[in-house]
Amino acid sequence: MHPFGGFSPNADYRSPVDELLDTMKGNNMSRAIVMPTPQGESGNRGSWDIEDFIDVIRRHPDRLAFMGGGGSLNKMIHAESPDGKVSDDLKARFRKRAEDILAKGAIGFGEMSILHISLLPGHVYESVGGDHPLLLLLADIAAERGVPIDMHFDLVAEDIKTPEWLEQPPNPPEMKRNLNGFERLLTHNRKAVIVWAHAGSDNIGHWTAAMTRDMLRKHPNLYMSLRLNIGRGGHVQNNPLAPEGLKPQWMEVFREFPDRFVIGGDQFFAPPGNRGLVSKFAKAGAAIRKRTNVFLSRLPPDIARKIAYENAIRIYKLKP
Repeated sequence: MHPFGGFSPNADYRSPVDELLDTMKGNNMSRAIVMPTPQGESGNRGSWDIEDFIDVIRRHPDRLAFMGGGGSLNKMIHAESPDGKVSDDLKARFRKRAEDILAKGAIGFGEMSILHISLLPGHVYESVGGDHPLLLLLADIAAERGVPIDMHFDLVAEDIKTPEWLEQPPNPPEMKRNLNGFERLLTHNRKAVIVWAHAGSDNIGHWTAAMTRDMLRKHPNLYMSLRLNIGRGGHVQNNPLAPEGLKPQWMEVFREFPDRFVIGGDQFFAPPGNRGLVSKFAKAGAAIRKRTNVFLSRLPPDIARKIAYENAIRIYKLKP
């Protein structure tokens, strides 16, 4: 969940968090994990991280947990070292910030990003190698501390011309294969738990059920969070839901790996009167929640329980 209250000194995080809590009450949600969006240099008017919402979140310890780094660690990667050249000073600052985030009560790091495609004018575009030195360092820190990393990674399985619906700047005219770097990140430290965000909502067309199965078989430290809406460009073939029920190829994956998925709504909440991108994304929340309920209802009950909450309790070390 992304409750965004703005960048100004008068930013309002209480209103979006209150709306989040009301939404949880009305949708049978017992817990939610709050985190900042992955921020870099392109398309941002400012940045926000745990310090902006932590006081509000701490008032609801039985309902809300949080992760951090999207507005600080991610900027060190995408704004300070996009070419992958990292000084010893930057590594030291990165580690210090990561440890500070955990010391303040975060249960992990997120939302981080490797490739983040811009979907609308003003929406952030970010791209680094999955084996960026600071991402490898973050994997080591996460492994040391036993916490997960929430990772936004728009998969490009092969070099392609940028799809027509994504041709607007700052997206590049061509997209390069980025799977190898991500796999090097996964193999760098097998004790690092990485949750690949937004499974089932594919904007390019390469994140198929077959690719999902292959990656989960190869990488035992890889998990996925499901976002049950349809990606841009009409890539309904990579969404688990069909009008007649769950797609058989996805159902096979869920049966083989029932312990490796969680619900990741990627839902936004904004203060009253917000007219920015966040409010546009927030409007999709109700449809995502509806599709999530339909999805869970079509799973076998034992798998539904795992994906709905049991896996999250284990992966994020939440109190039941």
